Amino acid sequence: MKTTLSCAAAMLFAVAATPALASPVCGDPARMAQLQAQLHDPTGPVLIASHRGGHLNAPENSLAAAEEAVVNGADVLEIDVRVSRDGVPFIMHDSTVDRTTNGAGVAEDTTYAELRALRLEGGETPPPSLLEMLRHSCGRILVDLDMKTDRVGPVMAVVEGLGMIDQVIVFDDDSDTLRRARALVPTIAVMTRLRPDSTLAQKNRGLSPIAIVHGDTETLDRKTSQEIAAMPARIWANALGDIDAGLSDAWAACPALADLAQRGVSVIQTDYPRLLRARLAACQAREGAGERDGGGGVQ
Repeated sequence: MKTTLSCAAAMLFAVAATPALASPVCGDPARMAQLQAQLHDPTGPVLIASHRGGHLNAPENSLAAAEEAVVNGADVLEIDVRVSRDGVPFIMHDSTVDRTTNGAGVAEDTTYAELRALRLEGGETPPPSLLEMLRHSCGRILVDLDMKTDRVGPVMAVVEGLGMIDQVIVFDDDSDTLRRARALVPTIAVMTRLRPDSTLAQKNRGLSPIAIVHGDTETLDRKTSQEIAAMPARIWANALGDIDAGLSDAWAACPALADLAQRGVSVIQTDYPRLLRARLAACQAREGAGERDGGGGVQ
């Protein structure tokens, strides 16, 4: 165990000691500059986030899923990060490895070597490390790290070591986790989560500037949406479930998408990024035509 811990620590130190490791060879700088500008412009176009990667044709949270998200035109890659028992950040949603791999057990009780021996369900590769995932996505798509761990240090070490601070958003329901991330990397973009039992001010305390606030139809009333717009910050909501299910019909999703727009939502997470983008364009065009004709648009 001591040797494994030493190896993990050495890897993280090596990454953190080279802050521009990925930047010279990473993706399309013009595309990334455009995405960064849009992220920090709440009045800009709607950004589309791909849920757990683009996992329709690939295992969720895999490198192949990330590739699917890029190919399908997503702006943000949403992935879930945990930290192995010996300190290596890796990508997995669940608290156990049972559902998504051929193994069993608590994910964060697993060593990195044990993780590498697993295979993702529906694929032939192990759960990727955060290092692998960020090197794969670098310069191609913004990355939303959904923190499924309270071990913030190893995660921030990888992000900072790759020189990708300005390509990553850190998200957690618990704002204290975000405060710890900011203490380590003061310029990292953060996304807070609205909850009915907490005020916007409580969630955001000590975190300004905030890039995004995650809400839903329960928490995004007119007053709260206006307060977020005045910060200013983008508003994130999910299309997962009913809205995604309605995307197969050319117009069925328009009322729901119009409702999100009225709530100020400017980042939408979906399992169908390409289809959602097409529906957004079609619904907006339809609404515009209705306004020009004096009615008939989305209400």
